[in-house]
Amino acid sequence: MKPINRLSLCGCFFSVLLFLLHQQIISAQLPTADLRQIRPFAAAAGKTVKVSVIGSNLDDASELRFSHPGITAKPVMLPADDIYPKPRIQGSQFEVVVSDDVPPGIYEVRAVSYFGLSTARPFVVAPADSQEVDETGNHASRETAQPVEVNSTVTGSVPSRGIDWYRFQAKGRQRILVELIAERVDSRLDGQIVVYDSEGREITRNRDWYGRDPFLELQSEQDQEYFLAISDILYRGGSEHFYRLHISDRPHIDFVFPPAGEPGSRNVYTVYGRNLPGGSLGNAVVLNGQRLESLEVEIQLPEVATPPDSFQPWKPRQGILNGHGFQLENSNSVNIGFATAPVALETAGKEIQTVSVPVEIAGQFNEPNEEDVYQFHATKGKTYCIEVIADRMKSKVDPYLEIFQITKSKDGEVTRKKIAENDDLPSFFSTDNKDAINFDTVDAAASFTAEADGLYEVVALNQFGGGSPAHIYRLAIREPTPDFQLFASTERTLPTNRTGYSVTPLLRRGANWGVRIVAPRQDGFTGDIVVTAEGLPQGVSAKPLVLSGKTDRGVLVLSADPTAKRWAGEIKLVGKAQVNHKQAVREAKFASLIWGHIFSDSIRVRSRLTTQIPLAVNEDEEAPVVITPSEEKTWTVELNQKLEIPIQLTGKGIRKGNLTIEPNELFGMLRRPPTVNIAEKETEGTLVIDFKPNGNFKIEPGQYQLALMGVGVTQYRHNLPASEAATAEVKRLEELIKMIKSDVELTKTNTENSESALEQVKQNAEQLKQTQEDYATSLKANQTAADRLKRAETALAQAIAKASSTEKKAVAADNKFAAWSKLITVNVTKPAEK
Repeated sequence: MKPINRLSLCGCFFSVLLFLLHQQIISAQLPTADLRQIRPFAAAAGKTVKVSVIGSNLDDASELRFSHPGITAKPVMLPADDIYPKPRIQGSQFEVVVSDDVPPGIYEVRAVSYFGLSTARPFVVAPADSQEVDETGNHASRETAQPVEVNSTVTGSVPSRGIDWYRFQAKGRQRILVELIAERVDSRLDGQIVVYDSEGREITRNRDWYGRDPFLELQSEQDQEYFLAISDILYRGGSEHFYRLHISDRPHIDFVFPPAGEPGSRNVYTVYGRNLPGGSLGNAVVLNGQRLESLEVEIQLPEVATPPDSFQPWKPRQGILNGHGFQLENSNSVNIGFATAPVALETAGKEIQTVSVPVEIAGQFNEPNEEDVYQFHATKGKTYCIEVIADRMKSKVDPYLEIFQITKSKDGEVTRKKIAENDDLPSFFSTDNKDAINFDTVDAAASFTAEADGLYEVVALNQFGGGSPAHIYRLAIREPTPDFQLFASTERTLPTNRTGYSVTPLLRRGANWGVRIVAPRQDGFTGDIVVTAEGLPQGVSAKPLVLSGKTDRGVLVLSADPTAKRWAGEIKLVGKAQVNHKQAVREAKFASLIWGHIFSDSIRVRSRLTTQIPLAVNEDEEAPVVITPSEEKTWTVELNQKLEIPIQLTGKGIRKGNLTIEPNELFGMLRRPPTVNIAEKETEGTLVIDFKPNGNFKIEPGQYQLALMGVGVTQYRHNLPASEAATAEVKRLEELIKMIKSDVELTKTNTENSESALEQVKQNAEQLKQTQEDYATSLKANQTAADRLKRAETALAQAIAKASSTEKKAVAADNKFAAWSKLITVNVTKPAEK
């Protein structure tokens, strides 16, 4: 798999096109809450900040929920007064309190609104002593560069077609590290850093060091002032192109070798990096022109290997790799992996290295286009699994594997017979382009059964072609170790395909929601994986999903009955299987698209894991349609025969046009699934599935589960309770104004009477004082009533505008929607013998 070159696009036209199509796509779906930004998105431990939330369908946002209990929030409230008898939420602002015991790191935040629990966004907690700086003023040129200090962190965003400039003073021989964090906090910024000296000469530049985020080092013999130019590589910008810029001389770990150890082991590892406490330049390792320090450290790994539970900004398969976080003092954290076999180090400079199996080799592609060769003795009849881990631990390596059987003839001639090879692990990208989340990895794995006792050879190479000590990999050679991993995801379902938009499951009353399940199997594991949902609220259920045999993907259907109540929270999806006569339990990790895209098969769609699996129930809205097979049973069909599934439609929604129904996540079906169209006025139809194996349907005898998925158009009213509440508020204010006008007239009359009485008693000194006080009181009451009337009329104007807006939204309009049936089990039998 070769690296993909970026395409240059006309920024202005393409941005407009994306915006228009995004608006069309969003408006064409039943709404769910989407949080696009939280500003500011960072705070130091022990601080309180006021934040704003920005997104779509965040109607009546009332809560912010963070993935750490030490981060809490409450909405900013407007106090009650004589116009509004109850406190009100002030738009979309919240006061966030970060407890002083919250560890520095990246956490997640979701908003709770009428449309449920929103998509998640990162929230950064900085150390309590962090020197936090906000970008300020005009710093769009080198002459106006914003001054900052070493060991400070700047939070900012680049403008469209613009550059952010900063300058700082460094001491002679001070090793300064400059790092931009953008992609890793869900920014759209594809950043670059260009460094200039005080004379305006370019010193260095960088991009794509950590994913799309740049990192570089600066060091000078003398004191030096540096200028930093921060921009997007295509000079895109705006509020969604935000970043955190670190300038520091703190410890930084580039990599650790070996990159893995056996669970429970205590071994010496070499840490490579910069500004390492106690580090030495003795190992002469050079990375991107900079010499790295090294330090030997003894590390104890935990007994049980578990995937990380913290925020993971990387691709899903990178975020789930078992590992132990390690750092030196206040350095960055790196993962030490958990090896699946005893660890052996690659012998540098050796053309062919002989190893004993089982083994996990810690290797490095030190030079560009290097091939590493290992030989081992295999036993006839035994199966051996060879696996390379590189991409999954974020090494810039695209491994390729070749396996040879080595034989020697009687006259000494050596023959190499290729018996297996592999480029990438099996893909989970859908061939019909309906799923955009990237569950893939470019790591390689292969297996073979030895035909004879003897010598076998494994050749590993990096298809990216690069080489350096940091191009590390893990090569495992072992007998099969069956296992599996578990992922869950949902995306906005569209009939047009080629689109990818993140969505959070929201169950309307009586509705079903399909959650895609992906279960990568390891070393040929074929046992049943039973996936269940835990922590569901009352009124919500899910039939267990059974992934049988080779099945490694499916759909788990969450169902809300008509009595389900409003709810927003987190659930667990758990997979259980018998592995080597023991029950293995794996909790699913939830994957989500970071930003929506049209043409998701053409753009670098970014997806990552979230820390929790969200779910919400909306009790005010009902499913537009409910799809149900005519019978609840296990369906049986013989291979090469057709299966007919009669379908019934129920529900109170108003459909427009056909409802197109197809089998969803039927394992083995690649593209162009069979469909049935049920007309607008009809409630019954029959889906026919031909279980004849062909190039598009890799089906064989076994038990399978699927859901029926229908896509159609319904008449939908957006947040009708909000429209009703806004109308009621207008009526309340109109009645209040009537009352206030009456008060104004009454106080005006009282004032006039008091004024007349005052004129009459001016000659009577004894009555004058009391009459003056009565007049002043009446005048004040009249002024107060008039002021209240003015404020009430302003409030009424605002309420009328809100009522008009919500009424327009609540007008019945055509909206596309997707609906699922509950799980259907199909037993495919062998053809009858003739």
